[in-house]
Amino acid sequence: MNDLRYALRSLLRNPAFAAVAILTLALAIGANTAMFSIFNAVLLRPLPYHQPDALYAIQESVPKFGKGQDKLPVSAHHFLQWRAHTRSFDSLSLVGTTGKSLTSAGDPQNLTIGRASASLFEQLGIIPALGRTFTVDEDRPGHDHVLVLNHALWISRFQRDPNVIGRKVLLDGSPYEVIGVLAAEPVMPAVRQLVSLPLTGDDPQAWVPFALRESELSDMGDFNFGCVARLKPGVSAAQALADLNQVEKAITATFTEKIDLYASLTPLREQITGATSESLTLLLAAGSAVILIVCVNIASLLLIRMNGRRREMGIRTAMGAGTVRLVRQLATESLLLAAVAGGLGVAFAYWILRIVVLNAPVNLPRLEEIHMDARALGFAVLLSILTGLACGLLPALRFARVDANEALKANSRSVTEGRHGGQLRNVLVSIEVALSVVALVVSGLLLNSFMRLMGVDKGFQTDRTTTVTLSLPAVRYDTASQKDAFLRTLIDRVQKVPGVTSAGVASMLPVSGEGMNNLASPEGAQIPVMERPLVDFRSVSPGYLRALAIPLLDGRVFEERDRGREVALLSMSAARRLWPEGGAMGKRFHLGGDQSPLLEVIGILGDVHGVSLQAPPNPTVYIPYWTRQYRPQISVVARTSGDPRTIAAAIRSEIRAIDPEMPVPQFLSMGEIVDSSVSGRRFQLRLILLFGAASVLLATMGVYGVVAFAVSQRTSEMGLRMVLGAKASTVRSMVWRQGMKPVALGLAAGLIAAASMSRLLTSLLFGVNASDPATFACVAAILALVTGAACYVPALRATRVDPAVALRYE
Repeated sequence: MNDLRYALRSLLRNPAFAAVAILTLALAIGANTAMFSIFNAVLLRPLPYHQPDALYAIQESVPKFGKGQDKLPVSAHHFLQWRAHTRSFDSLSLVGTTGKSLTSAGDPQNLTIGRASASLFEQLGIIPALGRTFTVDEDRPGHDHVLVLNHALWISRFQRDPNVIGRKVLLDGSPYEVIGVLAAEPVMPAVRQLVSLPLTGDDPQAWVPFALRESELSDMGDFNFGCVARLKPGVSAAQALADLNQVEKAITATFTEKIDLYASLTPLREQITGATSESLTLLLAAGSAVILIVCVNIASLLLIRMNGRRREMGIRTAMGAGTVRLVRQLATESLLLAAVAGGLGVAFAYWILRIVVLNAPVNLPRLEEIHMDARALGFAVLLSILTGLACGLLPALRFARVDANEALKANSRSVTEGRHGGQLRNVLVSIEVALSVVALVVSGLLLNSFMRLMGVDKGFQTDRTTTVTLSLPAVRYDTASQKDAFLRTLIDRVQKVPGVTSAGVASMLPVSGEGMNNLASPEGAQIPVMERPLVDFRSVSPGYLRALAIPLLDGRVFEERDRGREVALLSMSAARRLWPEGGAMGKRFHLGGDQSPLLEVIGILGDVHGVSLQAPPNPTVYIPYWTRQYRPQISVVARTSGDPRTIAAAIRSEIRAIDPEMPVPQFLSMGEIVDSSVSGRRFQLRLILLFGAASVLLATMGVYGVVAFAVSQRTSEMGLRMVLGAKASTVRSMVWRQGMKPVALGLAAGLIAAASMSRLLTSLLFGVNASDPATFACVAAILALVTGAACYVPALRATRVDPAVALRYE
């Protein structure tokens, strides 16, 4: 208690030092605690399901499809075979997604609807807040018009009405009975979380039984769904995988052509969070680097401050205090400093975490589970203790072994620390500069990568465009002629809106994730099915191509005279895949099996990044929107002569005039869609840049503090040099060089460390080598410039000392 009281008085006697040290430490502890809370919630905390370690995600693999297709969603037919013939699982559940329009209980609204096997809720241990979930009998076509609401939809659409159970609502014009409402947590897994392909879309707002249709059960089938499995007790993942692959082998044995088909089994937590583990680990490491720099900085400040207390330490030693007693006293002071900073840091962490979560990308897994918990508070306490020891132990050990005689001989104004004290502070400067180099190199590589990503040739233009995605209810648009009539009228009316220069529709917008894929083969080519090129096909109108300014390289686009003809446009990469020798124009090909219609190539378009900016352009086939529609959603795109935001209301009115019950969601520009596709990278980059900037600022402050203190200790020496004829420029240069020596050592060590560690960033970079020399050179130049300026200010001050005053300093 005496040590604590003395430590408190000591801090109160130096309020400026205490305030700077506490605030700096508090911000660092708060930022690291917030980062740990995210890391803990996403990667460390078990999934909020019943016995989560037994849960796995199943995917399929067809190696001949090539790289990027090594893990595919699940075929519904294969799922039924697994459920019938495997013995390793307690339960298997299928998960899918569809879109439906809610046209009752308020204004029309597009909903993302999850499809789930009846077993999924029990498998995950999810108990609804109200009502019940599906029965096995309801998981059949014709019996599946029941609905379970997500908690958020129950609040926003039904105002928390407890009497919603048993209520009938209209989805796509068909009545569904609400049988349950889920709790806010845990959240059901979405398909995009269960597969490795880059799928996009909102999380389901409500759930219906899966109720597999006959059209979804072809032998090879479409790979469209997610699958969750629970292992039986005592069964290993390797045994379960072997069991699955036995069934896969039996499935392929029925095919006329030899096909390699395998299952993939991944722990559910790893499947949901694996894609974010590297970026979150990087953010936690960046925060750790910053707090290390803060600790080094405060240790340097304490060394400077302790130098003024050498006489005090000498008196304590002369009165019988031993080294351990002095270390305990000094360590108590630094721990008190860290304890106050830790308490303030926890408050900062709440605010930082709130800001980070509000700005986090919506596809960050387990976002709803991120909050401060007991583990995060324990982390803050441990971090406070460690920072207190890291800041104070070195100065305490350095000054607890003071020579009492030497300390007592020194007067109160001229207290010098000797050679070893200056060397210790120089070592600390080198360490914080090295850490800053590593943080800044990481920031520079990610910034360079992001700029290259945003500068990639997208294959389309984003300026002066607006888009809206509509869901066509099956009850009113069940046939091709009904869809065609609606879309023809819609395109015509949108095209006539004042300010619209071109308008069209497409089944899917660019950079919006995986589209519809199928195999393609040239007419007459005898190519085994699994060796045929896999292409992305999209239904579009001619106005869509003009609205996005997708370049036509050869031939022409669709025209009204093409109605009734089987025609298609190819992207350049698709043309090269189908006819490597060239000359695709006028040739025909199958999209699907050999029994599918032959499509004639009438035009070649430039490549477009359809999946994402990071993924290479997919070979793409464009078919006329009137030929076939495979998706219930359709996106409208309009190019305008002015600000596209001004015409959104007019387009909305035209849609409502055609179909008053059609839900019209928010309009987005193509620029906003592109920005949304890179939101995860932008979020990571902003945090890394913030940590990088903080590290540079802290390193600069540390260098300045050390050099300024060294100059203050040598005031009389500077005066003597000036009296003896030394030029101001010579003194300035000497001080600057001495200050820059530890900086140069830190720069060299930091560049070497960054070069060896940067390879770990390879998977997070785009178009940039992990050892990019330009980035390393820029980092070295920036740090040399700012630390050079930090050294120059005290050097300049040293030459402005009046020699007479300096000589009277003693």
